[in-house]
Amino acid sequence: MASKWDLSEEHWIDIAIESLEFIQDPDAVGLILYRFQGQYLGAITKARTPDHTWKAWNAFHAYLTSRESRRKNFTLSDSDADKVILLLTNILELPPYTLPDLD
Repeated sequence: MASKWDLSEEHWIDIAIESLEFIQDPDAVGLILYRFQGQYLGAITKARTPDHTWKAWNAFHAYLTSRESRRKNFTLSDSDADKVILLLTNILELPPYTLPDLD
């Protein structure tokens, strides 16, 4: 269970909490989903180009892997951050976290 974060009652939240069980700290899971829902999900769903989608996912990845702070009690490895993003992409049927073509 993700603890102490005011998460919405949407069904995907429950699926995400269960899918992110590899992150052993429930408070970290709660914070990840709280920040994703409040900040990054909107940017991803409103992105009009693959480049904008990439930038939004990349910002979320940077958040997940940045060092711990007073307000962020966790840090994930690159591979765990990629796993979080892949799981959320699949659960919500979002555009993938892939570098856009530079053509």
